[in-house]
Amino acid sequence: MSIRIKFIVLCVMLISLYVFASENMDLVLLKSINGTDEPWFDVMKPVISTDYFAGIVGISPFFLNKEQTILSFGLTLGEVELFKLLFHRSRPFQTYNWIVKRADASGYSMPSGHAAMAFEAAYIWSEYFPQFSIAFYSLATYIAISRVYYGVHYPSDVIFGAILGYLNSKIVSQNTRLKTLSFGFSYSF
Repeated sequence: MSIRIKFIVLCVMLISLYVFASENMDLVLLKSINGTDEPWFDVMKPVISTDYFAGIVGISPFFLNKEQTILSFGLTLGEVELFKLLFHRSRPFQTYNWIVKRADASGYSMPSGHAAMAFEAAYIWSEYFPQFSIAFYSLATYIAISRVYYGVHYPSDVIFGAILGYLNSKIVSQNTRLKTLSFGFSYSF
């Protein structure tokens, strides 16, 4: 088994343990974030709460490095969808009647695709513009927290998504920089 697969299995096990063992902590954080009125999240809701936004954020560094962005984006998107199918976790507003539902969302909750794409893009942008890395990761954190505020994700969903996006970008970056991955197409007739 490759190191990457072992690492992913370990992450899934740790996240599963966290989710099931510390559900109370997840709910306490969810209540404290979702239960308050924060106008600075409401202002951006029409943009952030769409599914297209996550994709646009994830593909945003395309002109910096096409190969790195496409690989990171595809890997992150694929893993997010795979883990959603594995966890089958309902969204907070579907489970608890005390949740203030501020945005619409469908499908499963774990992990957050918005958080994954935001941290995937933040990593790539930070590689090319390290002087702005605090701004990139602050924006990614804002996007992640907004998903909890809107009532569509648990805190553990966004943490898992953020870790997933960050690690995928880091791994792809290291491999594309070192030229250990090669992609070529042959046209023979």
